Amino acid sequence: MAGSLSTPTTSLLLTIRGLLPALNEQEQKVGQYVLDHADEVIHLVMSDLAERCAVSDTTVFRFCRRVRTDGYQDFKIRLALESEPDHTTTYASITDGDSVAQAARKVIAADVKALEDTLKVLDLAALERAADALLAARRVDIYGSGGGAIAALELQYKLMRVGVRAVPHTDGEMQVISATLLTPADLAIGISHSGESHDVLRALGVARQAGATTIAITNHPASPLAKSADICLHTAAQEALAHGYPLGARVAQVALIDVLYAALALQCPSEVERSQVRIADALLIRLS
Repeated sequence: MAGSLSTPTTSLLLTIRGLLPALNEQEQKVGQYVLDHADEVIHLVMSDLAERCAVSDTTVFRFCRRVRTDGYQDFKIRLALESEPDHTTTYASITDGDSVAQAARKVIAADVKALEDTLKVLDLAALERAADALLAARRVDIYGSGGGAIAALELQYKLMRVGVRAVPHTDGEMQVISATLLTPADLAIGISHSGESHDVLRALGVARQAGATTIAITNHPASPLAKSADICLHTAAQEALAHGYPLGARVAQVALIDVLYAALALQCPSEVERSQVRIADALLIRLS
């Protein structure tokens, strides 16, 4: 890709949040405590943190390595650098006692933070590989279920605008059937916020067995979906909930799709321009 981009340093707190579902129960206790008490943790020795989490010192050390630091001291140094208010990673969930105004503030704040944090964790090298693979693909399947189905339709629309032929599949059975027909010349994209959607995971696995290149779009880089794909693009939406639904999840997915669209457009500006002209002409004829 012209004008190659460099990958930004990933926030430690965002790394912890993204990996949390993949940690074992004891390590999750440490991770959640750190997310909830980051300012306190930077002043604790390892044994104190272990005591507060009701785990062993070994678990704390293992947790530090799992979140890609070189040990507890390196972990605390990295954490101290992120202890300012601007690095807050958690927004309050919406509760039954909130007014509409309070709920509105929480939702918008979480959406904005989801966009900011997704930019921080964006793997630009993976983005470039995804753009290259999409432009080279003969056919593109997109798999999304539930909320991910909305993102699948949005992605199809954006890919079509740059001349990439793509078909979204939101039914679990149809996802698998379509995946079986893919070849090494094709590409499949699985979209799941949790990275654990059974239907999407199964379809992407079938697509990979067929030889197709696979891309995962998920909020959790250590999830089964992320691990099963050749290329992973992940968001960093808030874990705060609005009556069971993760705030910022869909906003972050659509933003990531917009970024992918921009990367594709930068790859082949002349083709994009020709496609836009043809689309505009066809729509004008239809309207007139």
